[in-house]
Amino acid sequence: MASSQDDSSSGCRHSDCPSLSARRVVTSAARERWKLLGRALKQRASNGKVEAISVRRFESFGLLKTRKAKLDDSTSTEREGANKEDAKWFEYTCNLLPNFGMEIRQLGGSFTYEALIGFNNTGNVCIWPSEEVLTYYCLKNKEVFRHQRVCELGGGMTCLAGVAVAVASEAEEVVLTDGNEKSVENVDQIVQRNSAQFGDTRVSCQVLKWDEQDQLDRLAGGYDHVICADCLFFDQYRQPLVDCIYRILKPNGVATIFAPRRNQTLEDFCRLAEPFFRVGTVENYEEVIWALHLKLQTEDRDRYNPDIHYPIMLVLTKQ
Repeated sequence: MASSQDDSSSGCRHSDCPSLSARRVVTSAARERWKLLGRALKQRASNGKVEAISVRRFESFGLLKTRKAKLDDSTSTEREGANKEDAKWFEYTCNLLPNFGMEIRQLGGSFTYEALIGFNNTGNVCIWPSEEVLTYYCLKNKEVFRHQRVCELGGGMTCLAGVAVAVASEAEEVVLTDGNEKSVENVDQIVQRNSAQFGDTRVSCQVLKWDEQDQLDRLAGGYDHVICADCLFFDQYRQPLVDCIYRILKPNGVATIFAPRRNQTLEDFCRLAEPFFRVGTVENYEEVIWALHLKLQTEDRDRYNPDIHYPIMLVLTKQ
């Protein structure tokens, strides 16, 4: 490994980190976005409507089936105190694997502005189509993760794909991460709830902010595979995400990312990644999802916008 360097302006102390200029501030535009989202969620909680804010009019590809868990103990005394949120447990299944099932705790109700502007806290609000697609893809290709060390980045309040990998793939280890403490507290409960299904797979969760070098030091060079869904849209986090993936992957390790194009954000991320990874972009990566995509474009054009709803698959291989 190359000798370490010190750059006080970035906090990055290692020469194997692609960027030494990761920014740590949330832009005013991003804060305004979360103010809008916070108001929408509070209104949604108060009037009981299920309608989502405009950019999420399209909710799901229907790849996973959900139903309320038979034993929903979200109001039990063990949950009270630190976790008094309006939360419900749901059972997730998938037609791909008849014997597959996992129980996921989803938060409801309203969120404070402070909670919403926590480190890229989108996943604390809802499960996005990209996360659904990543989960489905991981289940269909579960053999890829067998005996591998896997890390999910930016998994939000559920780390849905990472939990699915832990349940179904016989991975050696799965580490579930998000930059928001509230998300990770919820994921910890999900891990405990599903622990009997993990077999010999070691499963843990932790707070991980992509530009916090001390946190990255503990994970550096340790993972065969990184998975990530819809984490490319904030300008100030794309370079730190590239740096993070590079740091934690083993040589020749692979990152599988699903994200919509969303104007030029996906292309911007690819440009940042290209100096450090072999970058592959796949639009038609699975026949069922592609057929749904084509159908939605003709039959649900009012709600479905491919630019923000259809995930493109990125495969980054560490050089």
